[in-house]
Amino acid sequence: MYLVNANTERLEEVEILTVPGLFTTRRVDRATLPPWMHLYEMQTDPDDWSQPGLLGLHITVEHFGTVLTASPLPLPSGGYLDLAPGDFVQGQGAERLTAAEFEAKYLDPDYQPPPAVRPEQRWHSRTRVVQPVR
Repeated sequence: MYLVNANTERLEEVEILTVPGLFTTRRVDRATLPPWMHLYEMQTDPDDWSQPGLLGLHITVEHFGTVLTASPLPLPSGGYLDLAPGDFVQGQGAERLTAAEFEAKYLDPDYQPPPAVRPEQRWHSRTRVVQPVR
């Protein structure tokens, strides 16, 4: 199995749970991961193999791809998070960056990443949950 070098490979810029990240369909050599990056793997959705369905620290079967982020993502205590449509966003013609270029773009000393949230929790989401007034 060929492992990608996280420092030298140009990876696709994506968004996972509203957090900017870098994506590859391959597995990444964890020994090459910069100390400020977090590595997550995704498993294919059983109903649509063109989409990820599960996010975790390590996926052994039906590997969809690997995503690297500068901010940690909220995984439940079980270690895996089911992904919903819109949780993983790939842009057509997205920029391809090295880890150093990603760091320069997103880790400006004044940059404060927003907390990771699901799309339905964003204020501009089309889905809104209305709580009854008590």
